[in-house]
Amino acid sequence: MRVNHYQGHDEPFYFSRRARFVDQLNLVAVASAVSVSRHFVRLTLGKWQAGSVEGDAALVVSELVTNAVKVSGVLDRQPTWAEMDALALVTVRLIGLDASIVVEVGDASQEQPVLRRPDGDAEGGRGLLLVEEIAENWGSYRTRRGKAVWAEIPVPEVTPSGLPRRRRLERTDVRPTVRADAWLLRSLLVGLQAL
Repeated sequence: MRVNHYQGHDEPFYFSRRARFVDQLNLVAVASAVSVSRHFVRLTLGKWQAGSVEGDAALVVSELVTNAVKVSGVLDRQPTWAEMDALALVTVRLIGLDASIVVEVGDASQEQPVLRRPDGDAEGGRGLLLVEEIAENWGSYRTRRGKAVWAEIPVPEVTPSGLPRRRRLERTDVRPTVRADAWLLRSLLVGLQAL
């Protein structure tokens, strides 16, 4: 997987490519924006006939919208009407390119995302790690009203039957070294014979 983390003031690479499809949704920066954004992604990708990346795109948008709401809205409680009037918007935009889908989430915060490697006991902080694992490219850029964080998800080629074409794995000459433990093998044999 190739991951180019991009943070800067310039527009990302996909601004120069011809978008086949674009769809956008503006949401108030509250906790319910996360589930609404997942539904938006599922409906939009279904309309675009890009269902093969629906799960990955829904996971990516969940993580990016959660982060956007954390820095510019209210996540942990139901806001009052007065609080909602003061809340910022989160913008979810899907961009369909020739061989990929870009999920872009904008918010009102200038705070750029930071990829963290939390320890095993941490309850959170793994969202961008998931995005990095799923996306071919991801990054962020500044906007007039804050920032946008984006992730590019490749759409697999399909076979004539409509199934996704398998990716070819890189071959390696390195073989794992497995040392058979005689006691373990004997125990396994005895257990199988007892069946």
